[in-house]
Amino acid sequence: MASTYTPNELFGAGVPSTQAFTAATPYTLTVTDKSIVGTCYLVFSATDPSNTLYFSGSTFSLTNASGVVNDVNGNNFGVVISPQGVTEIYWTPAVTIPSGEVTIQATGNIGLSIA
Repeated sequence: MASTYTPNELFGAGVPSTQAFTAATPYTLTVTDKSIVGTCYLVFSATDPSNTLYFSGSTFSLTNASGVVNDVNGNNFGVVISPQGVTEIYWTPAVTIPSGEVTIQATGNIGLSIA
């Protein structure tokens, strides 16, 4: 299931994911509405970080992005988005994440498409 998030949804507190993510399944996260002049950030966080390790063991590959930061507890990851070109993040989670259990946030007035 593909999902799309607008810049307004991702700004501030962000928005819960509208799809589940299946372990060992690759996902392509494509930054949309990109009109930034500097870097910005995309963050995925466990909605309830007290009992989850959703991002521990995930693998990432980046295009026009740098520096995936995954916290030591596995409760969130962040990516620095470069202003040039199309940004794609290829993410394969190590565990299954139910719909709504991840909050997605971004700075820089960007949107996101997940396929």
